[in-house]
Amino acid sequence: QIGFMFNIDESRVSRIIKKLEPLMAGLVAIEKNRELSYEEAAQLIDVTEQIIEKPIKKQREYFSGKKRKYTFKTEIRVNSFGQIRNVSKSYKGRDHDFKIHKASDPLPIETRVYADSGYQGLKKKHNNAKTPIKQTKKKPLTYWQKKYNHIVSKRRIKVENIIAELKNFRILSHRYRNKRRGYNLKFNIVAGIVNFKNDFVNKLLAA
Repeated sequence: QIGFMFNIDESRVSRIIKKLEPLMAGLVAIEKNRELSYEEAAQLIDVTEQIIEKPIKKQREYFSGKKRKYTFKTEIRVNSFGQIRNVSKSYKGRDHDFKIHKASDPLPIETRVYADSGYQGLKKKHNNAKTPIKQTKKKPLTYWQKKYNHIVSKRRIKVENIIAELKNFRILSHRYRNKRRGYNLKFNIVAGIVNFKNDFVNKLLAA
């Protein structure tokens, strides 16, 4: 569409976009700040997954058992106000959510953390972590355990809403067809735009 509007070929458009992406990332990058105020001293974490083109090599490493497709996984961390505070590197679809978390930046010690059932074992790593209690056939959940799971789920809804906002951008919702090495940069740009849209001050305002 850009090529048609300005009467230039597709390859030139691609070269221009390639130059603009790092400039855009410099304006809207997610600034990692471990000094959280008391009012926002809670982080809601989750991993989002996106389908990619079938890789030529190492197909098993990219295959997600949940999606039954080849995917990328990225962990995002959101505070209680809905501001994205951290975006991890992008990992192959076979990697477990908790493994991705352990490979990412450590959380501040005093931070309260809310995560889904994919983060079982997080309590051992972080004392203030809250994850749903899993039931089994032999041990169904009690009334109070169900209440606890409901509270955790209610606290986590903000990160689910932010992931939905990220997915409003077609580049993160449809099958990703570009080169894989540039995926994380594009994800960070979209995350920064979502923060800006939600009125969180960043470098773009200062520019």
